[in-house]
Parts: sequence; structure tokens; C-alpha cells
Amino acid sequence: MSRGWLWLRIALRVFLSVLFVFSALAKLFGIDQFELYVYSFGFFPLDVCFVLARLCIGVELAIGVLIAIGWFARTVRLFTLLVLLFFMLFLCYAVLVGRSDSCQCFGQMVDLSPTVSLLKNAVLMALVLWYYKLHFSYSKSFICSRLWRMVVACVVVLAAVAVPFIISVPDSWMFGRSNEVYNQAALKEAISADGALAYAQAGEERRVLAFVTPGCPYCRMARQKLGSIADRNLLDTADFLFVEPADISDSLFLQITYGARPLVLLLDSGRVVATYHYRNIDEREIAAFLRSGE
Repeated sequence: MSRGWLWLRIALRVFLSVLFVFSALAKLFGIDQFELYVYSFGFFPLDVCFVLARLCIGVELAIGVLIAIGWFARTVRLFTLLVLLFFMLFLCYAVLVGRSDSCQCFGQMVDLSPTVSLLKNAVLMALVLWYYKLHFSYSKSFICSRLWRMVVACVVVLAAVAVPFIISVPDSWMFGRSNEVYNQAALKEAISADGALAYAQAGEERRVLAFVTPGCPYCRMARQKLGSIADRNLLDTADFLFVEPADISDSLFLQITYGARPLVLLLDSGRVVATYHYRNIDEREIAAFLRSGE
């Protein structure tokens, strides 16, 4: 192989490896949004989407590292092409159902629509095929045994898949049911017949009451999760009430929440049956709670 082709292959190898690793890390750093994007299609419950999002990141990370190592070219090429094909089919579905929001291919770092991402993946597949067409045998002087190379490759793949779960443990694994602190007396006053939240009928009906503040990223995440849960489970959005300080006065908001937010409460005729912060919101419990009151 001429020196020019050698440098071209090295450049492609570095580019593909860095691109897959960058894509994986970009998703990992914006994991909350990526989880919600996967969940927004309504295929799986929220806790399953936590796992699927991290598996997707781990697979991309593994591909990037395997390309960098350069072993088992045919297997890595086939695996890479199958993963890209799966992503393209998923993006085709997103286009067909009318999705035009960011596909989260590079997390929140690069905003790509599904259509643009389809084109990107097609180009990427062509580059992968071209790269492996230029494949040449690597020197095995430092590791002679194919068995040892297989062992190392398996360890690399397992480590890459584990990284997203270690850096960002799924919420459903880390957080269970919690007893969030709130002021019961102040809440009871607010939802009473002449209280600031009387319009919500939280003292008479089943409601999901979320105390949030503008500009709070965790509150925004709670809003998105609860909104997605309502849409996916076909729940009445009127049963979800988001309360900001301006709605009831700053002093009453602070009295109820003790300054902690978001604070999410399940209210059954004024009785609090469950409390959440933004990470341990339980889709199944909320859906069952609201449906049991129909």
C-alpha cells in the first residue's frame, strides 16, 4: 500500500473512531434529554428507556474504540453497518411520523433533524465501507495470540457498554420511592375551598401537583417527564397541575416546599399518597393512580 493510501486510511480510522466516541459522549452528557427523546416515541416505559438510552451510548462507544484498535476488521465492519442501519430505520420512522425535533444524535451539542441525520448516517456508512476496503493486515508482534486479542476485545466492549451505567446510573436503579419534605399545614391551606389552589380542586379530586420554578433545569425536566407520561398513557392533562411561585405567592410556595423544587405530589382528595423529586418520578404509579380514580 502506498504512503498516500496509508495516510488516508489512518485519517479515516481516526475520524470514524473520534466521531463515534464523540457521539456517545455527547449523548451521555445530555442523558436526561436523550432518555426523554427515546421515551417520547412511546415504545417502552420510562424506566426501560433509561436502560436503552445507555445501551445505545455504550454500543457507539464500543464501536469507536474497536475501530481505533483495528482488530477483527470484518466483524467490526458488519457490526458497525448493522448499528448504522438500525439508526437509519429508526430515523426513517421519525420522519414518517412527522418528527422534526433534534434526533439527539450528538446530544444537545449539535441540533440535527431526523432528515439531516439520515443523510449523515448514509455518508457515514459509505465512509465505513471505504475505510474497510482499504484494510491491511496489522502487525501481531506485540500480541500474537488471536485468543488474547478476542479476550481483550470482549473486555473493551463490556467496559464500553458499562461506562454509561457507571457514569450515569439509571434513575430507576438509584432512586426508589422517597418521602420528600413538605409543609402539610401550608399545603392543606392552599388546596382548601378558599385557598390559593382551590381552582385545581385538589382537595376533592385526584391530582398530580408539581411545584416548580422558572429557569430551574430540574423543574424543566420534571415538566417534560410528567408531560410525556400524560401523553404516552393518554391521561387527562387537566389532572397535572404545575404551580409556580407567581401562582400562589412566593411566601406560600416557600412554606409548602421549604425551598426544595421540583416537588411532585400525588393528591387523592387532598391526601398526599406519594411524593417525588425530578429523578424518581414513577410512570406506572402515576398512571395507575389517575386511572383508578376514573
